[in-house]
Amino acid sequence: MRLNRNFVTPVLTVIFVMVALTGMLMFFHLFDGYTEVVHEILGLFLVVCTILHIILNWKALKIHFKKKVFLPAALNLGVISLLFVVQQHFYPKTDTILYEKITTAPLEDAYKVLRVDAVEVTRRLEEQGIATEGAASVEEIWRRNRVSPNKVFNLLMQ
Repeated sequence: MRLNRNFVTPVLTVIFVMVALTGMLMFFHLFDGYTEVVHEILGLFLVVCTILHIILNWKALKIHFKKKVFLPAALNLGVISLLFVVQQHFYPKTDTILYEKITTAPLEDAYKVLRVDAVEVTRRLEEQGIATEGAASVEEIWRRNRVSPNKVFNLLMQ
C-alpha cells in the first residue's frame, strides 16, 4: 500500500483532536479511569501517523529546517517540559504521594488502606505465580517476582 496524504492527514487530524480532548479530560479529572486508556493508545497511533505525515511532507519540512524555525521551537519546548518535570519533582501531585506511600508501606497496612483481604490477595497472586512470602511491601512483591506494578495492583484490586 502506498502512503497517501488523503488518508494520513485526515486520520492524523482526528487522532490529534481525540488525544487533545482526552488530555483535557484527564487534566480536569473528568471520566478518570476511562480517558487514560484512550489517550495512551491513541497517543501511540498519533506517533505513527505523525511519522507517516513527516515522510509524506519531507520536502516541505526541509524548507522549514533551512529557515531554522525548528531549533528555537524545540529548545523552548524542551525548557518548558523541563520546568514541568522540576515542578513535579519538588511539588508532587497527591496521587503520586499516595501511590508511593501505599506501595512502600508494610503489607498489612497497604491491604487495610486498599480494603482487601490478605488471604484472598495472597491466593490470587500465587495463582498467577507471584510469590508473596517474605515480602514486606507491595513494591517488594513486584520487584522480587519481576512483574509489572500494574499486574500486581490489578490482582490486588480484583
